[in-house]
Amino acid sequence: MKNVIRLQILLLFITLISFAAFGQQKPLFEVNINKSAQSEATLEEVQQLILENYYYDGVTQSDLDWAAIEGILRHISPPQSPELATLWTDEEYEKILNSLKGIKVTLGFNSTFNATDGSLTVTSILDGSEAKNKLAVNDRILRIDDVSLKGKSINEVNLLLDGEVNQTSALKVVRDIEIFDVNLSRDSLRVENLIVTKIPNNDIAFIELKKITLGMAEELQKEIEDFRSEGITKIILDLRNNTGGVLNEGVNIAKLFMRKNDIVLRTQNRSNSVTNYVADRDQFHDLKIAVLINENTASAAEIISSALQDHDRAVLIGKKTYGKGVIETTFTLKNDYRLKFITNAMYSPKGVSWQSNGILPDFYVDQSQANYKEVVALDISDRLRSDLHLSTALKLLK
Repeated sequence: MKNVIRLQILLLFITLISFAAFGQQKPLFEVNINKSAQSEATLEEVQQLILENYYYDGVTQSDLDWAAIEGILRHISPPQSPELATLWTDEEYEKILNSLKGIKVTLGFNSTFNATDGSLTVTSILDGSEAKNKLAVNDRILRIDDVSLKGKSINEVNLLLDGEVNQTSALKVVRDIEIFDVNLSRDSLRVENLIVTKIPNNDIAFIELKKITLGMAEELQKEIEDFRSEGITKIILDLRNNTGGVLNEGVNIAKLFMRKNDIVLRTQNRSNSVTNYVADRDQFHDLKIAVLINENTASAAEIISSALQDHDRAVLIGKKTYGKGVIETTFTLKNDYRLKFITNAMYSPKGVSWQSNGILPDFYVDQSQANYKEVVALDISDRLRSDLHLSTALKLLK
């Protein structure tokens, strides 16, 4: 009994040290705003001079106000993610919500962009889309609505792909030596963000999480129950290029594999109040786990990675993660616009921030984005030979 009491006191002491350390870690990144006692008057004077003297007379007070808002939000965001704090119109926010639900307005295919030759390569086609009967994997798209992709940035290409439901675009497609035109209409489709594949001749399941969306933890729970009945005892959890999504879903996914009362995540707000997210399942999935990560594994995907690593529930394979260890809250303005900015910092169960630093893997595997995009288009047998992350995980689990 005395040993139990000593252990509880020791754990409390460690926890208190961790809480104290949180306060010393702020700020997680510098907010470089030059302070001036006359900043309000200066802003008014600058705007007035622009309105009276700027060479283009189309700039309005409303334009300058909007630019000032964007400048504020850019300056309070981390340097590597200047768009993290943002302002959305009602229509823009609806697209964000749909994305978090796994719904996307799309032409019906996924692709990779080759900036060198200015082409999109089709990597997969969404079920239920018009593209299903018109495009094939490995088709190359050279033009969208008669606009050449040569010399375009990925953002410019995405703008050409974006659009509203029922809006049609014309594509110039190359398949082998054939060149032809395809007209596709955009539709609101559910994107497959959870993909489960059984590794042939093994007791291992390969689980790809493309984005952390609403309901994913419950969906994954059902998948695990199904394949556990087939004798699966090990899983490879692929979080490469998973930029995150819904925070609570990331926490709940980690909980599936954590012992009851294990801390999954710690957060801290501006008043230094600490919140612990704790595993609360009476039974957890005691599987042997390998997690695949890379430089684009971020946010909610990093919550899963850090929790499983800190509690020795998984081995992490790949590159250091992106390093987004902050939480944004969305506020509704009077005009129904949505304002999002950072309100909390995130810490691993051991009290370590991964903001800007990322999470280090247990086994380093280097892989270019070009190689990753090639291997994800292969079937599982070919991937086991060509995907270094996957083959490394397979060897470690065996």
